Amino acid sequence: MKKDKTPTISIFYLHLFVCVFVGVIACKKNATQKHSPFDSKFSFSYNGNKYILPFKEGNSEWTATNGIYINRPDIFNGTIHYPYTNCAYFAPQANGLYVQVNTNCQLSVSGFPIDSLMVYLYQSGSYNITYRNCYKKKEYDIFTSSTILYDVCDADGTFNLTLKNKENKTITITDGTFQVYSFRR
Repeated sequence: MKKDKTPTISIFYLHLFVCVFVGVIACKKNATQKHSPFDSKFSFSYNGNKYILPFKEGNSEWTATNGIYINRPDIFNGTIHYPYTNCAYFAPQANGLYVQVNTNCQLSVSGFPIDSLMVYLYQSGSYNITYRNCYKKKEYDIFTSSTILYDVCDADGTFNLTLKNKENKTITITDGTFQVYSFRR
């Protein structure tokens, strides 16, 4: 019996080729875009230090398009949430503390009022964002079997924030700036 000598592509190499090819297409810039999401930047000053945080895919260290969120326990020993004007708080990393935000910025943990010794609350701040280079995009929603129309935009913004606990200790963030490219709005 003669052995077939035609070249075969292993499943591994075929999968690798598809992933690389699809990844290049998925990361390709739109013809009207000058930047990709990976060009996004976020910076602020805290305790005399300037922090410049690049965009990271996967486990995000920050967001700035629907309020400010800073997930840097190495800097704050917790997470800063600034969901909207006049509402912000610091949630410490310890003990699985999960703070819920209700209407009028009422904060609770498992339905109970928070301990504002551990959780720092909004004292003052500003959040400004400008959208630009917006364009419409369509996507098929498998759950509703319909097409969703949404905007993809770039954004520039600034922010400052002071949080205070019941012992009058503060967390003050100044000179906050961000540039976010190609996000879904």
